[in-house]
Amino acid sequence: MKIVGITYYDGAENVVLKSDSSLLVNRKPLFVPEWFRELQALPCVVLRVSRLGKCIAPRFASRYYDAMAAGVDFFSADKLREAKKAGKPWTEAVAFENSLAVGEMEEVGSKMLEVRWELRRGEETIEQIRWSQDEMQALLDQAVARVSELLTIRQGDLIYVAMNTKPWQLQQDDILRCVNNEQEQLYCKIK
Repeated sequence: MKIVGITYYDGAENVVLKSDSSLLVNRKPLFVPEWFRELQALPCVVLRVSRLGKCIAPRFASRYYDAMAAGVDFFSADKLREAKKAGKPWTEAVAFENSLAVGEMEEVGSKMLEVRWELRRGEETIEQIRWSQDEMQALLDQAVARVSELLTIRQGDLIYVAMNTKPWQLQQDDILRCVNNEQEQLYCKIK
């Protein structure tokens, strides 16, 4: 199984490979590595690949995934800046253990009609984002097509897509939630 991420942020497209140890599931908290000074998060959608594909046209991309879930891509902004400045790989900053929180997968037929992410600090909502299915669909198909240009995708692979949103600054005890159709899809506490 491969975990491939594609992020659209700051006018750039970035593709990242993560290991399976990057997955944070079952409502487990994220224990921030002690060497991180500036933890950030990007809300994303995680797609489960359902068939083998290479160089897929965007108009056929939806045929290549059968389930989706809410997700959050965690990264160290300070380590990422250092890696970019030194021309080094970004692995330490973006692909550390438990760096991708994934909610429960739902069959594509059930559709994520409106997804709402929120960052809570205590009882206060600090950040909130809403995406509709229409807003997500074109970008998801484009992302699958782009990843399939670079790699052969296989059944069971995961592709996470972070939309054009500004990263969230995180602090200890913050809570990240995602709600779809009034049902909680993802819950993650920062420790």
